[in-house]
Parts: sequence; C-alpha cells; structure tokens
Amino acid sequence: MNDSALYAPEWGQLSQSEKKERIDALLAKLKIPFTLSDIRTFSSNGITTETVLLVHEGRQFVFVPGRQRVTLGWNNGIDGLDENALDDIRCSFDSVLDPLKLWRRELEMAEAADDGEQVAFIRNQMAKLKKNPPNEMSEDVKQFYSFPGIVSYINENTSPVRTVDIAPMIVECDLNEVGLVHIGKVNRQTNEHDLSPEDFDKVKEYIFTFDTRNTSEVQEVGRCRFVLFDEERLIYDVFVFRKQSNEELMATIHEQGFSLPTEDQWEYLCGGGSRTLFPFGNRFDEHKRYAYMTEDGENVLENPNMFGLIIAYDPYKYETVDADCLVKGGDGGGALCGGEPFIYIMLPLSTYWRDTPTYILEGDQNLSGGYFFYRRIITLEG
Repeated sequence: MNDSALYAPEWGQLSQSEKKERIDALLAKLKIPFTLSDIRTFSSNGITTETVLLVHEGRQFVFVPGRQRVTLGWNNGIDGLDENALDDIRCSFDSVLDPLKLWRRELEMAEAADDGEQVAFIRNQMAKLKKNPPNEMSEDVKQFYSFPGIVSYINENTSPVRTVDIAPMIVECDLNEVGLVHIGKVNRQTNEHDLSPEDFDKVKEYIFTFDTRNTSEVQEVGRCRFVLFDEERLIYDVFVFRKQSNEELMATIHEQGFSLPTEDQWEYLCGGGSRTLFPFGNRFDEHKRYAYMTEDGENVLENPNMFGLIIAYDPYKYETVDADCLVKGGDGGGALCGGEPFIYIMLPLSTYWRDTPTYILEGDQNLSGGYFFYRRIITLEG
C-alpha cells in the first residue's frame, strides 16, 4: 500500500474528492468494514490536517496521513516554554520551598486589584504560616524543585530523540477502558434485553434495579456499567468489568484485526511531530482549564488535536502502547494525588513522557483497575 499521496505533505494537497477517492480505494482492501462519515479539518499547535472520519461498529476512527523523517523524543528540558510558563514553574517551586514568598506575590496582586476580601484572606494565611513555619527542606528536595532539577527530571523521563518514518494509519479517535466489556443492551421500559444467559447471570442482581431517574448517562453498580443509549425508550448499553493482562489485551485487539500504537506512532499521534514539550504548545493559558487543575470551565485537553484525536488529556489515564514502556499519556494521577505543583502534574501529559507503573514492572499484569485505556489502530504500510 505504498502510495505517496497517503503521506504529508502530499495528502494535504489533494482535493476533498481526491481524498475520498483514495480512502474508498483503501477501505476496499481492508477486511474490517468501515463507513466513511465525514471530511473535516483539525488544527492544534500550528498543525492543520484535513482528513477523513470513519465509523466501525459505532466507534469513530480517523485517517492519519503518514510522514517521513519525523523527529520524536525530547532532551531539551524546559527549553522553548514561554515566560508565562516559566513563571508558573517559579511559583510551583515557591509553593513547596518558600510558601511565604508565594503568598507575598499573591498579596501584591490582590492589593493591586483592590480586592479587600482576598487581601484579608491572604494576610490571615501569611500570619498562620509565620506562626507555624514549615520544616527546613533537605538538599535533595531543594534540588528537585529547582530549574536544574526539573531539567534533569524531564530529560531522564522522556523518550530519546530519534528520527523515524511514520506510516499512514487508521486510528480510533477516543479511548476504550481496559477490561470493560460490552455484553448487550437492556430496555428498562419493557425489561427486554439481548444478553446471553451466561452474561445475564453476571448482572441479574443490578440490570432491572439501577435507578433510571438518575440524570447521569453513565451508572456503575457493582462490577457493571450501564450507559444510556436511547433516552426516550430508556435503552442502556450494558458493560461488565473483567480482569485483563497486557498480553490478553493485545491478543483480543489482534483478533479484531487491529493493533496498539507503538511508542513512535503514539508520540506522532499525540504531537504531530511538533518540537514542543507539550502537544498543545509552549504556553499555559491562565483562562483555560488543563485536566484537573481547576474546577471551572472546559478541559481544553479534551478537544480534538491536529488529527482529530482525544489524546493525553487526563493524568489519571494510562494509554497502553505496544512498547517496552507499556503506557503513555498519564501517570495514574500520581503527581496530582501526591499534591505536586502544577508543572509536575502536567508533565505526564507531555508528548514524550514515560512513566511505566512500578507494580506492572514487578509482574502485576491486571490492567483493569480503571486507570488503563487503549485505542486501536491499523497501520497501512510497513
């Protein structure tokens, strides 16, 4: 399937009708049935792609053109981050090493804004801190929360810089949860269902009793999940959780005719080959919400990227890949739950980050604990 038009930049030069023609010809050669649903343009971090959306068994996929001589990996620490991002990092260090300094900065801003209520609050916090100062930090901690320390930390935990060729792919747009298995549908108006007797036996305690008045589209009861499919007729998709190892996951995906992305493929799908530490660029916008950093507003990381993919948007979610590192795109929420400063919470969402869970390396192969996810791809060449 060696077609240069399926690679950038040639793909971008095709008209919409030519793109559709190429994809129709490509799909005719595949064993897996896809339906071409739309042609759309996606943009992120200075990269724009007009491409084709596909549907398979209700799941959305997208064609990602290949690219030759792509540079992946990272060894530049915080190089390229804009001044606002660097200031965020300074504040992160102060929040750990010198919280009184951080409060003084907040006080100056509150006074400049003539916010009396905030000024009173900050002064109260400063008084408490002066009365009960934090313990002296060790030299190792001081080094970790410093610019030289964070540069070393980033370079030690990102993939090596290399140049690779990336083949064209068909890629699932969003994630699937490892161990979550769809077993059928239930109509809660009539209590009719299409589950097998064996599967029904697993959910019979809950399938007719979960609360349909609940406004949430997703309900979890026991080891079951019910997802609203048709609100008017009260039809729900029924899922169960099953233990699944990485080996079992790979086997299941291969049986379906798909594979997991390699680390090279995942990094390209995440960042498009851009030479920035984060897939969204070199700056943080204080008016936007990044994952769980604040409670207000839309998580901008959940917006489709330059290929139409929802990727590296939630630090709790490890995305499984076919590589020695096993996962990309998160740390299971470790930095967030550990109360680390902002930049350390964001780093696992870097395009090039590596953070394989220790218990997986030690042999615990159950990936169905709610932290592991996957997306299916088809590599069209190679």
